[in-house]
Amino acid sequence: MAVIIEVLGWGGKSQRHFRVESPSITIGRSYQNDVVLGDAHISPSHLRLDATDGGWQLTDLNSLNGVEVVKNPHSANSDSATQLGEGAEIKIGRTRLRILSDHHPVDAAKELHRLEQDVSKLNRFAIWLPLFLISLAVDIVSLYASSFVEWQWKNVTFMILGGQAAVLALALFWGALGRLLRNESQFLSHYCLILLAGLIYSLADWLVAIVGYNFSTELVTMILSPVIALLLVALLLSSNFALATTMLPRQRWISSLGFVMLLIVVSITAQMSEWGEFSPYPDYFSALEVPALHVSRAESVDDFIVSLDSVFDLADRQALE
Repeated sequence: MAVIIEVLGWGGKSQRHFRVESPSITIGRSYQNDVVLGDAHISPSHLRLDATDGGWQLTDLNSLNGVEVVKNPHSANSDSATQLGEGAEIKIGRTRLRILSDHHPVDAAKELHRLEQDVSKLNRFAIWLPLFLISLAVDIVSLYASSFVEWQWKNVTFMILGGQAAVLALALFWGALGRLLRNESQFLSHYCLILLAGLIYSLADWLVAIVGYNFSTELVTMILSPVIALLLVALLLSSNFALATTMLPRQRWISSLGFVMLLIVVSITAQMSEWGEFSPYPDYFSALEVPALHVSRAESVDDFIVSLDSVFDLADRQALE
């Protein structure tokens, strides 16, 4: 029966393992051992494991820092040896080990996320470049459409570069997290996901502006725009978690929605200071749009001015009463 020695990392996750086909194995820093570990706090010949009927007998080979038994399903200690059972965990130096047999069952395979199955399509320069150029063009058109002064490139270059720098920083963060947790960065995939989310938000924000313009209400933009933004943030976070971590779908969604709820609480808290204050300005959709975007029925300016006389007359009667 082979012995499997797993080197455990943060959270008890297996980082690497050794398979040894021998009834007696030695562990230490010396190259003469069956399992060689590079921890400087481990002695050259640290311990020996001898197979028994119920598991393995551990013997400390006069090591400097000794052996700490962290977890042992079948403990049977004596003065010179320790009987270890299946799944026992020990710590030597600063290294934690798990001891298993080759017949130990493993968890069932987990289905890959759809993004992970198609990640090769996203993580390519041929996908990133068109998305980047489209995103750049949308930013320029959006800034041009919302500008009320003479167009000058020097006034918008900093804003465009700042937005792309923020996207780059986010992609680098997720790429570094993936390299740390999964040994693969998927940098371009994260970059493409963030650009795609930005494009969807720009389109949605433009449609919301048209709705607000046609119905002449600020309430539409005050509600729809934040809701769309928060939904996109939740989807983007869940997708990035799928690429950069090994989190299960439920864990990804709980983390993503929890972050969105935190944003909502912070936003409401920031606005509470303005509640109850009187504003002399009416609440209406004040953005300027071209007349061609107005598709709903509208009242002419002349008709609106004429109708004001009746409004003022009603106000005067109510004031006298």
